[in-house]
Amino acid sequence: MAVARLFRSLGLAAALAGALSATAARAEEVPVRINQAFQSLLYLPLYVAQEKGFFKDEGVKVTISTGGGGAQSWAAVIGGSADFSIQDPVFVPKTRENGGDGVVVAGIQNAPTVFIIGKDGTSLQNNLALLSGKRVITSPQPDTTWAFMSYLIKQQKLEGVKLVNVSIGNEIPAIVSGRADYALAVEPQVTQSIVQNGLSSVYSFSANPDWYPFAFSSLTTTKAYLEKNPQAAQGVITAFEMASRFIYAHFDETVDIAAKYFPNLPKDVVRDAVKREIDARGYPENVLVTKKAWDNNLNIALFAGNVKAYPSDATSYENNVNTALAEKARALVDARLK
Repeated sequence: MAVARLFRSLGLAAALAGALSATAARAEEVPVRINQAFQSLLYLPLYVAQEKGFFKDEGVKVTISTGGGGAQSWAAVIGGSADFSIQDPVFVPKTRENGGDGVVVAGIQNAPTVFIIGKDGTSLQNNLALLSGKRVITSPQPDTTWAFMSYLIKQQKLEGVKLVNVSIGNEIPAIVSGRADYALAVEPQVTQSIVQNGLSSVYSFSANPDWYPFAFSSLTTTKAYLEKNPQAAQGVITAFEMASRFIYAHFDETVDIAAKYFPNLPKDVVRDAVKREIDARGYPENVLVTKKAWDNNLNIALFAGNVKAYPSDATSYENNVNTALAEKARALVDARLK
């Protein structure tokens, strides 16, 4: 469905029809391959852009594949089997430390949407001292939830917190079985634990102003690809900008798309999970990765040993993040939605 026709049903055609006519009229779509680390609610802008025809209207035909992990997804770009990847952007500076030419071009998840859940529903948001002496489930070192919790302990000078490591995906069974008092999790596991196991979300990293914004998941590629395919690259980033705006403007349709990509989840779980992501401002309100978001990610990456140094020439914001494409995408979409 063309973008103008889509928004007509929502009462916005007058604002979009004229501005989109040239884009929608492109006769030939350029094939673009995007490899995602996992099928994840964190990557919902990708699915919205695909299902709502935003890629098509920008003249690109996107094929989505799944790597099975951040390293594998980024390796697909380096190896030439994908043009873009979606994962933790830290793989770009890690590669640049070894002479690579990776580049981050857009935000996919702009907040550290990790939550602490527990059987005790008492909020920890403004009283992290309640974690003292407690057992907290995380993934093994140096994975994300281990890094987040370890950094939080250091940052807040928490005492007596014992980390219990379990493999990714086993956090909820571990806390339900009594192995710990709390666990770190992401969506949809957070909502599943609430709906199906009676747990409570008691802390949001995204709600901590010291941690927001955060370049949690990003669209990445190489400088060589951008030089050879500037128009296709701009089209991809503009489509993501459209998708991010759509998510915040059209909740019910966004939930329908999410449910299509996660058919094994009950619809009410999908709805609540997407709402929690939106409330946490997880999906970018525009896709530009800011320096603060980059700083917050790289400080954790340095703490976890995922990069050798920060800041440095190899890991700096200026050398790793292409802002021009996202800035142009924002201007284009702003003009269309006037």
